[in-house]
Amino acid sequence: MASQEQLALVAECRASGMTAKDWCEARGINYRHYVYWASRVNRAQRTNQDHHDQQEPQPQWAPVKMTGEPEVIGEIRLVCGRWTICVGTGFSPVLLAEVLKVVDGIC
Repeated sequence: MASQEQLALVAECRASGMTAKDWCEARGINYRHYVYWASRVNRAQRTNQDHHDQQEPQPQWAPVKMTGEPEVIGEIRLVCGRWTICVGTGFSPVLLAEVLKVVDGIC
C-alpha cells in the first residue's frame, strides 16, 4: 500500500473518534499494520516539526480584550483562557519569559 494511502487511513482513523483497534476491526484492517503506519506518520511529523523548530521563530500575536476592571498601577495582567498572570514592578524578565513558554505550551 502506498504511503499516501497509509497516511489517509491513519488520518481517517484519528478523526473517527474510535480506538484504533476498533476502527481497524470495523474496516477489516490488520491492527499491527495500522500501528506500523501510524508510527511512521508520527516519526515523519516529529521530523517535520524538528525541521520547523530549527527555522527562525515567527512572532505570534494573540487577541487582547480590554475589561472594565479598575486599573492597578504598577501591574500587568496577562489572561490566557483560564490562566491569569500578574506581573508587578521589578519583575524578572527571564522568569516571565520562562513562565510564558510553559503557558504557551498549555494554552
